[in-house]
Amino acid sequence: MLSYTDNKIVEEMPVTPATLKERYLIDNYPVYRDFCSFFVSGVVGIRHFDRSKCLKRFSKYVSISDEAFTVLTLENNWERWSSMAFHDDWKESNVPSRWTTSKEKRAVKKAAIGEESSEDDEKPQARKFRGWSAQGIARYNQLFAEIKQERENDTYKDFENYCLEEFEREAEEQGRGKYKRRKVDNDKPLPSAKHELWEDEAQREEVDAEITRKVPSAFSGLIGYPV
Repeated sequence: MLSYTDNKIVEEMPVTPATLKERYLIDNYPVYRDFCSFFVSGVVGIRHFDRSKCLKRFSKYVSISDEAFTVLTLENNWERWSSMAFHDDWKESNVPSRWTTSKEKRAVKKAAIGEESSEDDEKPQARKFRGWSAQGIARYNQLFAEIKQERENDTYKDFENYCLEEFEREAEEQGRGKYKRRKVDNDKPLPSAKHELWEDEAQREEVDAEITRKVPSAFSGLIGYPV
């Protein structure tokens, strides 16, 4: 993979689970930015990612969960995808995914104990852990905790600044017009829907009171809101 840095062509490391081990380090900024462009965008939605990447800081449109799940998915499927690429066959692979159930894993297990395959082997087996093994869920929790901690570091904020500058430069080079970073105003407060998700009535009443004081004029006169 090649990129331009200070008007010079430099070779970057490919995006692999190994290169993501040290996230948000200056040497890995280009690698992790590419990881975000190619993989994270698919998790949060490509259009949402493209609309936001030149205007907002990364943490404003990609949650910790989004980022952790994307890393987990790459780690889970890397050997399987690599096998598909090697054989130029993107439909099937004898290499099973790491933490998710698959026909291949069941076939290997049955072959090891001398049991024949059945029609049930073609059916999804994802009920127990909803598709992920206990080890996979534990790895996700580990990634979530690591990313949450890393987002508090100054290095992560430098990474966000780097992404804003690079995404904006790439957009201009692609002829998509000059993106101007603009201040995004917070959404105007609206009435909140009633719910029973928590029992803290004092907190709920305080929030409701604050919102109704600032209710937009279009809602004035409605039942339950001040005129």
